[in-house]
Order: sequence, then C-alpha cells, then structure tokens
Amino acid sequence: MARMKKALLPFFAVVLAAACRGEKDPVLARVGKLTITQSEFRRKISEVSQGYQDYVLTPSGRRQFLDVLVREKLVLAVAQRSDVPHSADFRARLEQLRRDEADRVRDGGEALLTSLWVDDLRKAGILKITDPEIDDYLAKHPSEVEIRHVLLATSDKAVSVAKKLRAGANFVKIAREESLDASTAAQGGKFPPLMHGEVIPELEEVVFRMRVGEIGGPLKSKFGYHVVKKESENRLPVRTAETRERVVRLLEKQKFDHYLQQMQEKFPVEVVDEQFK
Repeated sequence: MARMKKALLPFFAVVLAAACRGEKDPVLARVGKLTITQSEFRRKISEVSQGYQDYVLTPSGRRQFLDVLVREKLVLAVAQRSDVPHSADFRARLEQLRRDEADRVRDGGEALLTSLWVDDLRKAGILKITDPEIDDYLAKHPSEVEIRHVLLATSDKAVSVAKKLRAGANFVKIAREESLDASTAAQGGKFPPLMHGEVIPELEEVVFRMRVGEIGGPLKSKFGYHVVKKESENRLPVRTAETRERVVRLLEKQKFDHYLQQMQEKFPVEVVDEQFK
C-alpha cells in the first residue's frame, strides 16, 4: 500500500499542476491533431484489470500505458485520413451505432426513472413493512418447500411425462432432457427453497398440500404445463435476518402490485397485435 501511494504522487502532481494552470482536462500527449487527455487516460485505466492498474500507477507503467494510447491514436489518425470515413459502409454502420446508443440511453433513462420512483414510494411510506406484518405473515406461512419441476409446452406432453415419472422414471434426468425452463433444467428441475409467495401462484397451493415425495400435475400456468415433485417441507427459522428479509421483499412486492393496480385504472392497457391476444 505504501509503494502504491508513492507511485500515485507523481500522478496526482500532474493533475494538481494542471489545475493550478486552470486546465480542466489537461492534455498528456498529442498525435497530430488528436489529443490524449487526463480524463481519457484515467478512463482507459479503469477498463483494464486491477493487476495492470497497479502497474500503471508506477512511473514506468504510466509511460508504457501512454505509449499504448499513443499507438491507438496514431492508428485512428491514419484511418481518419483514409477513404473509409467517406464510404457508404462506414456511414451505415455509424448510423446504426448512433441508433443503438440512443436505445441504450433511452432504456437506461427509463430504468433510472422507475428506480428513483420506487425509492420515492419507499420514502413516502407506501411500501413500508412493519415488524407486526412480518410476524403475522410468518405465523400464517411458517414453512418452506423444496420442489423440482419439468416444464412442458403442451398438455399431452405433460401427461406423458407425468405418467413416466409416476412409474419410476428418474426425475432429474427427465428434467434435464425435457424441461423448457432453462433456469432449473441443468439442476434437474430443482428450485431453491421456497416460502409462500415465492412459488408461482398456479403451483403454490398445490405444492404446499402435496406429500413429500409426491409427484403432482400437470399444472397449467402462463409459462406452460408443469409436472412437480415435492422433495421436502421444513419449518422456517422465523427469527433470522435472512428469513425476515425474504418476507419484507414479498410483502413489499404485494404492496407495490396493489399500488400499481390502482394506478392502472388511469392508464388502460390495450394489446393491439392479434398474435398476443
């Protein structure tokens, strides 16, 4: 750490000297009309591995890294003088990059807006979860289950698979080979332990009523047809922070869904494309 601090001193000395001269973004090097600025140098450093970053903080490392950036600028300068910038292919690809970037900015802006809006709901107390609410939920739903499932596209296929499994076929093997749920198929169809509210609604009441070892289904959901095996049911450790945090997430989602349902009355939904109706 001491060695790294020593290496940083010349680096910060450059920044301090530039600040004293009134330079907002000091130029470290020029290649023709192109420049390598302090901010670009630091941004490029942030893109390399941590080990190489430590090396770049040494005097020899900084110079070597600057040489790399100089070479990149030289390649760019020569390319700018070529016929490529005037080609139809370059202009078309550049326009596509601009469209892609605009999409990323739009999507990022929408994600930021909704995230900050949810934060405001929390600050306003709309999504507030109290200890009595958590205790009440755990009193009503004191257990969690471990299940496996095979997700199929059609009812006939699900009936056939359920028949094989009830006849003794290996559930893990069938799930890996047949299940359309990519998130669980590799684990033989197994979910992590699930409490009430964490199971999809079409399966929840069934799996909590099933006996351990029982195979249920087919059960239809919006995802397809499920054949389910219940592997265990255990009482939740109600006083642990992890359990209570899981309940907070569930109850917060319920309150958020209820609030959103109220808001939807002001924003009617219309599915226009026939294939989605």
